[in-house]
Amino acid sequence: MEGGGGTDRGISFRTIEKIFNLLNFRVAKQDATIKKMKEAVKNGHGTSENVQGRFEFSINVGMLEIYNDNVYDLLVKPDKRKKKTALEIKRTKEGRIEVAGLIKESVNSVKEVVKLLKKGNESRSTAATDMNEHSSRSHMVLLVDVVSGIQGEEPSTGTLFLVDLAGSERVRKSGVEGDNLKEATQINKSLSALGNVMEALDRKASHIPYRDSKLTYLLQDSLGGNSRTMMVVAVCPTSSSFDESVHALNFATRVRRINIGSAQRNVSSKNLEETVKKLNNELKNLAKAKKKSEEQLHSLKKDHNRIQERLKTSSESRAKSVDEARTLAVLKDSNAQMTARWQKEKQLHDDAVANLQSSQSELKKLRGDLGKATREIERLSRLIAEKESEHDALKSDLRKAKTASSAANLRARKAQVLQSRTSGVGVSTTGDKSTGIVKPTPRSEIDTTKIKNVDPSEAREKVLAMLKAHDPKKVDKIDAIMERFKGREGFLLVKMASRYESNNENTASSSGSRPNSAAKKRSEIAMARHMERMRSKSKLIPSSGSSTRSLRDK
Repeated sequence: MEGGGGTDRGISFRTIEKIFNLLNFRVAKQDATIKKMKEAVKNGHGTSENVQGRFEFSINVGMLEIYNDNVYDLLVKPDKRKKKTALEIKRTKEGRIEVAGLIKESVNSVKEVVKLLKKGNESRSTAATDMNEHSSRSHMVLLVDVVSGIQGEEPSTGTLFLVDLAGSERVRKSGVEGDNLKEATQINKSLSALGNVMEALDRKASHIPYRDSKLTYLLQDSLGGNSRTMMVVAVCPTSSSFDESVHALNFATRVRRINIGSAQRNVSSKNLEETVKKLNNELKNLAKAKKKSEEQLHSLKKDHNRIQERLKTSSESRAKSVDEARTLAVLKDSNAQMTARWQKEKQLHDDAVANLQSSQSELKKLRGDLGKATREIERLSRLIAEKESEHDALKSDLRKAKTASSAANLRARKAQVLQSRTSGVGVSTTGDKSTGIVKPTPRSEIDTTKIKNVDPSEAREKVLAMLKAHDPKKVDKIDAIMERFKGREGFLLVKMASRYESNNENTASSSGSRPNSAAKKRSEIAMARHMERMRSKSKLIPSSGSSTRSLRDK
């Protein structure tokens, strides 16, 4: 546990050194905070009441050994070491296990702790055996009491037990006898009791046998109380200690499964609502305490007035009798006691009122913060609603703009188509033999008597046949044509038949006449213009819509 010097320090030295480092760091941190708060007060950003006190701590160390199931103090003076007196383990009024009469010395540095460890180890019982030249014949316990806190506040206390257990022995291997045999028996017995306690804790038994050994009784708070416990098991790597190593490892495995629960600690709430609720409860408690204090104060005032009246009466009749003088002295003593009690209750009442006012101011501040947060949430909600309404309005405007743009594009395309028709080469009603161009057949001139219901698939085949025969370029647009004339397939057949028949007649008549060079030139110009318009329209609109509108134009 103690280890050697330098970097070979043991667990005890390293643990206490860590405690000193943490506490000194806390002191430096608190001093820096106080300095900042004082500077803030100096600059007018606070009051002196908000400045906290310094962080203070004290450490007391005690050492004892459990030898033959008796407790002995290891820090006794050298002249008393020969006459060791066994100490008793008792439970205090607060319910804690303590060793009555144990010497605890205050330490301020790690060096002082090292001196105490050296002093205690000189008093510890050791002996030479066949297994170890310096065998420990007792369990050594190092107690470290730490008290820390802010000045003016209730300090926190804690106790650290660093236990150096003596190793279990096999008598046939250690070769001990006489008093050493008795020591080995007690060591094994206490370790067995520790194992029984661990087993009971593992089984969650209703009764834990702490009193079977002074060791387990002393460590009762550490093993089953509000504490954190760590156990380090050391084994020997030699083959001769195989049985002891296996036994120790099995014990460590069993201990590892034990869950004694987590140590309680103070947790500060960061939630405003929980803090307000907590302060409300404290406010109610302080109000009850205030009411009780006022009642007690009223009662004390009555007693005081009554005693004053009795004193006055006794003063007037003091000259009448010596017995009355004695009574007066008794009443004076009683009055002094009642006055002291009244003053004490008044002080408690004033403290309660101060705490109540402080709690009320803090509650008011928290309510203000909560109101600000609520108003900020409402403002953000209104802002979100406004943004959403603006977003909906913008979406509506966008849809209207898209609709208007689509309508404008459609009107522009229709105007372009109409302009292309009017700006093209003139078309005669009966057919101009000089140009060879035939005017499209109007819908009013189509013989509607020939229109009848036709099967769509049959109409599709006929239209496809006419396109292949007269206009092969429009074969790929058959789907768009049939979709446009859906339900009017008979009208489509009659219209296409009349168109292609008139084209054939015009072609035959133009082929019978003598060709005219001027007419051919105008026809070529018109065809070039028509092809240019078709190329420009194919770039502006999709292919399916283009095919449908091309058919409409023709």
